[in-house]
This record gives sequence, C-alpha cells and structure tokens, in this order.
Amino acid sequence: MYAVFAGMAVALVMALLGVQVCRDWAFVCENTGSHKGYRQWRFGAKTGHWYRKSPLEAFVEAQEPEALVHRWTSYAGTGENVFGQPILFGHGRPGAILELNHAIQREWIAKNDAATVRALYDLLVTDNEAAIEKQVAAIWDEILEDAKAESGGTAEK
Repeated sequence: MYAVFAGMAVALVMALLGVQVCRDWAFVCENTGSHKGYRQWRFGAKTGHWYRKSPLEAFVEAQEPEALVHRWTSYAGTGENVFGQPILFGHGRPGAILELNHAIQREWIAKNDAATVRALYDLLVTDNEAAIEKQVAAIWDEILEDAKAESGGTAEK
C-alpha cells in the first residue's frame, strides 16, 4: 500500500513539474528603451504590471509628446511550474536598444543638445537596424572615451 501511495505521489510531482501555472513577460520599446512587463496566469489573469520609463522617453514626452510612439518587443517570456521553476522560455529579438540601458541613456542625454537627442529618437523610430547599431556603438564609444578621460586614461571596453 505504501509503495502504491509513494508511486502516486512521485507521479503527481512529476506531472506538476511540467504544468505551467504562470508566465513572466517583459517588453522593451525599441523606440525609447522603456521597459514594461507583467505576470500572466494559466487562467488568463494578468498581475504584477510594472513600467520603467527610459530617459529618452521622458525627454520626448517633455519636448514633443505627440511625437512619442512605442514599438514594444518581448525580450522575456519565462513560464514557471507550480514550484516556481522555469519550464518555458520564449521572447522576441529586440534590436540594439537593449544595449542602451537607462544609466547610459541618462549620461548621454545630459551631455548632448536637444537636437542630437531628438535625432537619436528619430533614428530609432525608423527601425533601420544597421544605422541604429552603428549609432549605439558610437554612443558607447563616446561614453567610454569620457570615462577614460575622467579616469586619466584607464577606462576599457
């Protein structure tokens, strides 16, 4: 009798390991670098909504709010079982905007004029992947050169 009960318990645990109960979603706006997400439960409810506005979005909102357009791309979609273990992974393929975290954006925006910052936003909206990657690399080079100059030439990529 004990063996039957133990076998059923093991079978139940094994079955529960493969049952997805929720999925954590995260998205990035490829035009601004803002992030948002939520948890979607098996029965359809969405909870835990969050939003992190990027410095670039705040800039566009302050300068010309009617120009603000979002283009959300999933970058995380992790499904979890009843034990909280990840069992499913799925996401989109956001572009180079993921490389411009909010701290880098904030630093770069602070040292550039409004026209230059707006030009970055205008480029991101075009979805010209090659040009965007080139601009992101240039921003990183600029930030790293500034850090190198401030530290007396010791900053590295």
